[in-house]
Amino acid sequence: MDEKDVFALIVAIIGSNALFGFAQFIIQFLVTRSDMKQNFGKKLEDLNEKIDENQAINARVHILRFADELRFGEVCHSLDYYKQTLIDAQCYERYVNSHPNFSNGITELSVEFIKDKYREELERKKENDIQK
Repeated sequence: MDEKDVFALIVAIIGSNALFGFAQFIIQFLVTRSDMKQNFGKKLEDLNEKIDENQAINARVHILRFADELRFGEVCHSLDYYKQTLIDAQCYERYVNSHPNFSNGITELSVEFIKDKYREELERKKENDIQK
């Protein structure tokens, strides 16, 4: 074996190692990228879930605050405000029904109280409109 053959053998070995190393790099890159996509998707899903939970909590706070304002007569409210609160109550109930581990049992009486007051307001408005 002469120098050219040895040199060719060395280049072939280095070349095949380099090619093998490059193939490993590409495979690792694709696997990592796939893992990153899965992790990103999971984190995005977790973030969306947290946002939904926070919106449910905010709706619950709004419902309870509104019921307290009605109970203690702090503020006069428009019919539109009643409607918005009842929409919040529907959204809250939808969230609670789809998330059995979410703490509930807090707003039912308040929502019923708000509905009763809303009916009273509607009746009062009807009577006022009739009297005019």
